[in-house]
Amino acid sequence: MTAHGALRELTAELSQAATGDDVGRVLLAFGRHFGMTSILIVDMTKLFNRIGPAIVFSSTDRAAIEVFDAARPFANHPFVTHARLSDKPETMSLVRAESVADGDEGWWAGLPAHMRHTDGLIVPVHEDGALAWYVAFSGRHPDLGQRSQSLLGASVHAGYALFHDLMDGTAPRSPLSKRESECLRWVAEGKTDGEAGKILGISPRTVRFHINNAKDKLGVATRIQAVALRASGTA
Repeated sequence: MTAHGALRELTAELSQAATGDDVGRVLLAFGRHFGMTSILIVDMTKLFNRIGPAIVFSSTDRAAIEVFDAARPFANHPFVTHARLSDKPETMSLVRAESVADGDEGWWAGLPAHMRHTDGLIVPVHEDGALAWYVAFSGRHPDLGQRSQSLLGASVHAGYALFHDLMDGTAPRSPLSKRESECLRWVAEGKTDGEAGKILGISPRTVRFHINNAKDKLGVATRIQAVALRASGTA
């Protein structure tokens, strides 16, 4: 599949994702185009005493990851340390070589057997200067060329943006698009179509278009009814 085709597939699949697991499965499927057979996604904002609650998605046994974390805290792993220092994707082999050169070989001895002879890509996502998401792709014979790294990095940032929206409740889990929901929000706060349009950078006519679409999707006759459904959390 061409890069364009893979990205188009990624976009289509992410548009249907509604949970963190969905996002993880989509990113893993994208990674397989580059020889990646496993993925670990960690929400670093939830990584405190143990890794379990911070795992967004893992294609391998979570229990094994938690055992490893108990023996050597994941938060201190060289991969994670590197991800904190740089927002650029990096190959596992390079980070591994650097840490071994520094005399820290213990991390690799404790890895699950199926991971000891793999390579992959660490893709960090930084927000407000801090590591927000850690994603590790791996496989036995992955394509780690610059083009692949760029595409995998883009896929992770797209996945993170959606995950962030899902956690904030702004992603379209309902029939409404993000823009339709935004228009209803400002109408609910008493804004006219013109005022809402200025806030959103669109015309009053476009605001009305989105609100009418929202009414049709929600099966209601008035914008007041649409606003009420959105406020109730059912839309």
